[in-house]
Amino acid sequence: MPAEKALALVVRGTDWSETSRITTLFTREFGKVRGLAKGGRRLKSSFEVAFDLLTVCRVVFLRKASGGLDLLTEAQLAEQFPALRRDLHALNAGYYVAELLADGTQDYDPHPDLFDAALGALRGLGEKAGDPSPGNQKTPPPNPLPRGERGDQRGGRSSSPPPWREGPGEGSSRASRGRVLAAVSAFELVWLKELGYSPRLDECTGCGAAPVGDRVFVSPAAGGVVCPACGPAALDRRPLSAAGLNALRGLVAGADPGSLPAAAGAELRPLLGLWVSTVLGRRPRLLGYVDGPGR
Repeated sequence: MPAEKALALVVRGTDWSETSRITTLFTREFGKVRGLAKGGRRLKSSFEVAFDLLTVCRVVFLRKASGGLDLLTEAQLAEQFPALRRDLHALNAGYYVAELLADGTQDYDPHPDLFDAALGALRGLGEKAGDPSPGNQKTPPPNPLPRGERGDQRGGRSSSPPPWREGPGEGSSRASRGRVLAAVSAFELVWLKELGYSPRLDECTGCGAAPVGDRVFVSPAAGGVVCPACGPAALDRRPLSAAGLNALRGLVAGADPGSLPAAAGAELRPLLGLWVSTVLGRRPRLLGYVDGPGR
């Protein structure tokens, strides 16, 4: 079988043996690919750091016809985001992007726009993490990922740190935190769109009536806005102000997340977290590290 070439983002990795590693990649050309990197854990491996979590690399792999793990034969580092490690909140947001790609997409289901959005989000988060303000200078703890799913291929297994909290002198500044959350919200909406769950916001999903008034109700299970008549049937409905609805429409249309008003962004976070959880079938593990405990 001929070798395949792709541009890939590393979204998960687990140890397979003392020398080899199973790596989950989200590629622009093929979608999600899971492959075995033989010798990937050796200190002098030809893969070097190309398979570290949140690394962009150019890979060559042999696709298995039987549906098993593909065989990764080459990997060349293309891009990293070291600035993320200057800001714990931005780093956790990057891990959250990786989780949605790893758990919310199917093998060999390509979504080039979603790949581009993921890289755009990581680059944007890296720029925000590069803010030299004192609140952003914090060394991150071990990766908040389950055992065996590490970003560093050569280190020991890591355990999850306590949920991220913003406090005096810790984590991101308030402004930086808002920008990180806006970038995450924009990525979530691209993820929803690519999976076929883009919110319907211009009319009631039940009867087609246009939303009116200073407040509407939105139901992730129903797929968007629900009117007062249809709302009682949607048990997961959540209230949303007119300003929040307009902000959500703007993000869906591709507006710059940096222009998202702080109040609207705060209002959208619980709603989008619920939306993603509904589509995924569970609450994402990293969502609490992005939004904060209890959200």
